[in-house]
Amino acid sequence: MEILAIIPARGGSKGIKKKNLRLLNGKPLIYYQIQNALKSKYITDVVVTSDDDEILEYASNFPVYLRKRPDELAQDDVTLDPVVYDATIHMENLLGKKYDVVITLQPTSPLLKPTTLDRAIEKFFSEDLDTLIPVVDATHLYWKEERGHVVPDYKKRLNRQWLPKKYKETGAFLITRRGFIRENSRFGEKIGIFVLDEEEGVDIDTPFDWLIAETLMRRLKFLFVVNGNEKVGMGHVYRALTLADRLIGHTVQFITYESNEQAIKLVQDSGYQVIRTSKDRLLQKIAEIHPDIVINDILDTDLEYITKLKEFGVFVVNFEDLGEGADEAHLVFNALYEKTNPKPNHRFGHEYECLNEKYYLYSPIEFRDPPKTLFVSFGGVDQNNLTCRVLQVVPEIISETPIEKVIVVIGPGYSHKKALEAQLNELRGLENNIEIHQNVKNMPRLMKRADIAITSNGRTIYELAAMGIPTISIAQNDRETLHLFARYHRGIKYLGVACNVGPEDILNAIKDIADDPYLRKKMYLAQIEASKVIRQGVDKIINEILSEYWRWKNERDQAW
Repeated sequence: MEILAIIPARGGSKGIKKKNLRLLNGKPLIYYQIQNALKSKYITDVVVTSDDDEILEYASNFPVYLRKRPDELAQDDVTLDPVVYDATIHMENLLGKKYDVVITLQPTSPLLKPTTLDRAIEKFFSEDLDTLIPVVDATHLYWKEERGHVVPDYKKRLNRQWLPKKYKETGAFLITRRGFIRENSRFGEKIGIFVLDEEEGVDIDTPFDWLIAETLMRRLKFLFVVNGNEKVGMGHVYRALTLADRLIGHTVQFITYESNEQAIKLVQDSGYQVIRTSKDRLLQKIAEIHPDIVINDILDTDLEYITKLKEFGVFVVNFEDLGEGADEAHLVFNALYEKTNPKPNHRFGHEYECLNEKYYLYSPIEFRDPPKTLFVSFGGVDQNNLTCRVLQVVPEIISETPIEKVIVVIGPGYSHKKALEAQLNELRGLENNIEIHQNVKNMPRLMKRADIAITSNGRTIYELAAMGIPTISIAQNDRETLHLFARYHRGIKYLGVACNVGPEDILNAIKDIADDPYLRKKMYLAQIEASKVIRQGVDKIINEILSEYWRWKNERDQAW
């Protein structure tokens, strides 16, 4: 079976000047269809036909034939039919053969894949067609001009999924039996369509089309490695979801090996695929997925794991990693904990906080005096049950400060329910002063009611700062003592590690802030300044990941 691929490429173009040689994602536009033709399993010969010597000179770098188009076929009003006919006759005379099938491949469809082209060729033969046309689904409610009036181009106004199918022809390819290649037509009697997905069906005619194509070509495959459970909490999962939601347009997947059902459901309910595996099979699974970028939010990594990822040819980004693997990752973001003498690949500080998108819907609180509401939240797990330590002094808080309401938030992994119930029983008579919330769907809306907050040294520190709330912090463990923002920021009063903080220390800290409007105002203003930085954190992280990835990729490609 002799199959000829013809790539027509004029030198002139009205929409985009010299577009066939313009660089699209680093390659001339015509490069992509030349590659499709050469990689096809079925195409026998490839010819580039052009009126432009530069285009033909570039095409000569590939194992293809060249046809300098006659002048009469290089005019603006000439259609493709005579151009394809001319190239077919030229090739048959040159090689002394007769082709069975002729395929037109237009350079303006650079997102077509060779595997898709081969599937189209297989469909052409399996359905015994004379001509196969590529199309994209264009089913919509259309309007048209008729006798000077704009009228509906549909019989009944329905939702898109119920409308009759309509297709738009693309220039990706046109497959025709040789007998129907004529000077004025490439269509046979039995015509079929091949439906391309929206991406591969992009035709470049305008600068806007070019922008879309280049954006699609730079779309990446991200893989988040993350765990959420009773031990580590859900903060890592929430951060990964925050980043994933800002990567819309890219391909995003999640993989986990130590997550509970709650964490998995959280990711799935957010619309992402979750791959479950074991820690022993993690690297094997990642190799099968073959992502461009792996984002690890699993705390400390070891050297072997990161080295293997880099051997796969992926760009490695870690969060809150203080392990041996951190120095070998391409990027490490750590909004909470800093290392001594870090390598240049580390990014530290509150400017790298991944604030949940809900916080952008709410502005920081207004300063209020006297303070009426205390907000209490110690993370998703609260391993030391600091919640109950605060509740022990609620009677004194209510009687000795202006505070009238205590809002308590317990996380999904909170395991001290019996102790909490017992503590609440001791506070009978104060039911109207205490609110208990769990599995809060909209945390900033709840925080908006607060005047003062108390929390542990996790991500909630930054969320409260983003809302402008003067805060008291307690480290749950030694690792949290490394959170320098919580320890030294002027908007936060740090009490130390949990094992050294008693109910009386908590009460005194709340009284100091609640009873001193000058101190509270200074803390509030410091939080407002930090809020401006924190609210830019996600964009800063995404921008650094993408810019560092492309720098790394370009350097690697040049080295190859």
